[in-house]
Amino acid sequence: VAMSNKMDLALGVAVGSAVQVSLFVIPLIVVTGWITGQAMTLNFPPLEVIAYVMSVLIAFGTIINGRSHWLLGSILICTYTLLAVAFAFERVEPYNS
Repeated sequence: VAMSNKMDLALGVAVGSAVQVSLFVIPLIVVTGWITGQAMTLNFPPLEVIAYVMSVLIAFGTIINGRSHWLLGSILICTYTLLAVAFAFERVEPYNS
């Protein structure tokens, strides 16, 4: 879609999908965990909260300009890689209710 010069539609789909996951899927998983007796809460570790806030700020900074460049894409890929490495080495303590 973005290659056919419809960047607003491409960004709308990407941001809309992220909002849908944030507002529907995560609470649905918590309710499903509650029904099945699994410990699934919204008690996220600090790294996940920081990553979520950072992703919102980066998405805002990308969208606000209305234009894109290959350097911005490479910075986004670098950020994604750094987050993947951080999550790979994160130590999460089990949640005890």
